[in-house]
This record gives sequence, C-alpha cells and structure tokens, in this order.
Amino acid sequence: MEELLLYLAVFLGSAIPWLEVWIAVPAGVLLGLPVIPAAFTGFLGNVATLLPVVYGGDMIRSRLTQMRKNPEAPQNSKSDESKKSRKQKIIEDYGLPGLAFSGPFLIGVHAAAAFAIAAGAQKKHILIWFSISIAVCSLFFAVLADLGMTNIAPEESLPFGTYP
Repeated sequence: MEELLLYLAVFLGSAIPWLEVWIAVPAGVLLGLPVIPAAFTGFLGNVATLLPVVYGGDMIRSRLTQMRKNPEAPQNSKSDESKKSRKQKIIEDYGLPGLAFSGPFLIGVHAAAAFAIAAGAQKKHILIWFSISIAVCSLFFAVLADLGMTNIAPEESLPFGTYP
C-alpha cells in the first residue's frame, strides 16, 4: 500500500507545473521506487496535464485567428506582427525540439508548450517532441537519483530492498 501511495505521489507531483518530472521522479526514486517504473509514472503524470494545455491552447489560437479575420473586429496589426515575429524568431532559431528540451528547465513544460502553440506550431508536432522530451527527462533524472542514492546511502537505510 505504501508503494502504491508513492507511485500516486510521483504521478501527481509530475502533473503539477513547476514541480514536474525533474523533482517528482527523483523524489520517488530516493524514497525507494525502482527507476523505470518511477520514470514511467512521472512521464504519464506530466503528459496527462500536457494534453489539455496543447488541445485547449490550439482551440484558443484557432478562435483568435477567426476573430482577427473578422473585418468588424478592431485590429492592431503593428503589435500583432511584432509579437508574432518575435515568437516565430525563437521557434526558427531553436526549433520545436530545442524548445521541447530546454523548456522544462527554463519555463516548464506547460508554459513551453503554450508558447509553441502561440508561435503557430502544429499540435501533433508539439505532442511528439514534448513527449520525447518528458520521457528523456524522466529517465535521466530517475537514473541520476538512483546513482546518487546507491553511492551515498548504506544498504540498510534503503526503504524497498537493496541495490547491488
């Protein structure tokens, strides 16, 4: 039962923006969860909250685009163009993969995905690149936590079994 609660805590912790997989997954591993299941649980938690951000952001973007095409709506073309060019410049300089892999460390996965949507990236590509990024980060931080724990913790102090 205690192990199930730890998995639930990793899932919920990785679903919280700013806490995400880089804190929740290592915490789960340090509390005794195996590396791969902890990383997978963190991945699922983070992706579960990424999906509404991507799909909701895409719906908002399409509605705003429709409103801008309406000739009766007031338009401020100068500020729209400068904002769009700045977002487009960032995407062009670093690409969607660059944003997906640096976003979790700089501004968080959810904010980086929202930025990618605002810059005009396709939701399919956002989901692919951000899922890869989350999977790599989850596994990377789980392995780092495991390596650190096995090097500094005596065997008798580990909560769930022993390590070679």
